[in-house]
Amino acid sequence: MKTILILISFLIPVVSFSQSSQDVTKEKTSYPFARIFMGFRYGFKDTYKPQAAFEFNQGIIGYFHQIAPNVSGKIMFDVTRTTNFDNVKDTAYQSLVTTYFEGSKYTAYLKMAEIKWDINDHLSLRAGQLLNTQYLTFQDPFWGYRYVDVTFQERFRLGMPADFGVQLDVKAGEKFLNQFSVVNGEGPFRYQDINGKFIFSNNIQYSPVKGLTLKLYGDYGPAIDTGAAYGDKWVVSFFAGYKADRFRFGGEYDYVNNQKWENGYDQSGFSVFGGWNFYGKFDLLARWDHLEVKTPNEKKDMNYYIIGVQYEPVTMFTTAVNFRYLSEGELPFVFASFGLKF
Repeated sequence: MKTILILISFLIPVVSFSQSSQDVTKEKTSYPFARIFMGFRYGFKDTYKPQAAFEFNQGIIGYFHQIAPNVSGKIMFDVTRTTNFDNVKDTAYQSLVTTYFEGSKYTAYLKMAEIKWDINDHLSLRAGQLLNTQYLTFQDPFWGYRYVDVTFQERFRLGMPADFGVQLDVKAGEKFLNQFSVVNGEGPFRYQDINGKFIFSNNIQYSPVKGLTLKLYGDYGPAIDTGAAYGDKWVVSFFAGYKADRFRFGGEYDYVNNQKWENGYDQSGFSVFGGWNFYGKFDLLARWDHLEVKTPNEKKDMNYYIIGVQYEPVTMFTTAVNFRYLSEGELPFVFASFGLKF
């Protein structure tokens, strides 16, 4: 009898804890997630060094937690190359000789730290470090082959992947979404500058029929300095895409006026791409990017091509053999790409 009483006294708190845990679980949703993208490349030109190499393209780790049906948070760290060295020029656009220490090419940085409050069925407020609506929140998942390569705007740095600020989402059913945001404009790697100028953006997405999405994005950032070399920066981007069960195709046109707030430094271009699940676990993918760059001293354009075949042995694990060519001469290359999500 004594043994039975002891056992009952032990089980009561265990059962109580189990029930309270189940109640909490019903109210909260939490899960970790990660992405690993890597590959191998071989160049057809022996003048390119290294001619062959293994590459680690991206490693992402994050966590999502929902504390209530209408309040959640998401944090994400990205391990990738965060430094990029370009020519240093004076105000007359003359190149300057300089030295610097780049640091690790595989740096972990805060990619996203978002608090989301669903005010009602039509309004949501986001605050923190937010993924940009210029290309990352929609074009990237629509393209669907990030482990092979990032989308056109990210590859050629037409905008920042994320920034600190606030965003208001206005939704009307499943067909219409309008997103207003105000961010620092310095991207995910720097503090707001001493002049405190913000970037204001508006992203509109409309789906008139199932599978078809039209997207219009624009932003404006006043000049960061009063010098003659600087000017107001603005961006306009249009995207249209159609996605069905076994294929997808999309295209976009983008224009950046006064990139980096430098007067006369403009970028524009387009990207068309598609994917076709032609047999079982096999996809055919293709993309063509065209970029035009204009500075006070020159104007140039370049083309970038990707064509490949993807094989998905199991869900969330993808492999691809793909050929890439950049008209500037850095490529052609053949790649073996690997992507894992969990």
